[in-house]
Amino acid sequence: MQSMLEDLYCGNIGFDSGYYGQDTPFVKAARKKHDSLEKLMATLGDGEKELFEQYCDAQGDMESITRYATYATTLQFGIRLMVELFMDRRN
Repeated sequence: MQSMLEDLYCGNIGFDSGYYGQDTPFVKAARKKHDSLEKLMATLGDGEKELFEQYCDAQGDMESITRYATYATTLQFGIRLMVELFMDRRN
């Protein structure tokens, strides 16, 4: 059984906040990234493509680890803040 923290992070408990409209800065940046990647891949040889894919996989792993750590730390901070506020009200 996963913890509630993991369920929230993995999207098992969600709030549908991940939708971006077609004209948002996020979607524009994603298109630019995709177009740039296609152009770059067209210039690389097979060995270079494989190396670049390994680089992208490692970068993705690092981003995932960082995202989870930020999420967990922020949630813990919020919980501690809430506890402090409730404890202060009792005194």
